[in-house]
Amino acid sequence: MSSQDIATQSMTGSLNYPIVIYSCDEGGYVAEVPALRGCLAQGETLAETLDELEIVKNLWLETAEKLGRSLPDIKWAIERVKALSYSASNSMADEIDLTV
Repeated sequence: MSSQDIATQSMTGSLNYPIVIYSCDEGGYVAEVPALRGCLAQGETLAETLDELEIVKNLWLETAEKLGRSLPDIKWAIERVKALSYSASNSMADEIDLTV
């Protein structure tokens, strides 16, 4: 194993960006890493979707490294997903009439 392989392995293995998973109306799932633009995968089962997302995430990170691009900060990514979740839950609450 070369030093480049070790760097890539440690880079991809230690970065735990938050993910978002959606169920599809037609069946299956879509999962994405919002912090990594365009990093998403789909599958028939949740396990298949997550396996595919791991492959895509690793390819995304390897490509960013080869191109010399900086990676988004994980703390920023977590706060962004929290904000998106909060916004979505408020939007859903607005659509539900809770009056009796």
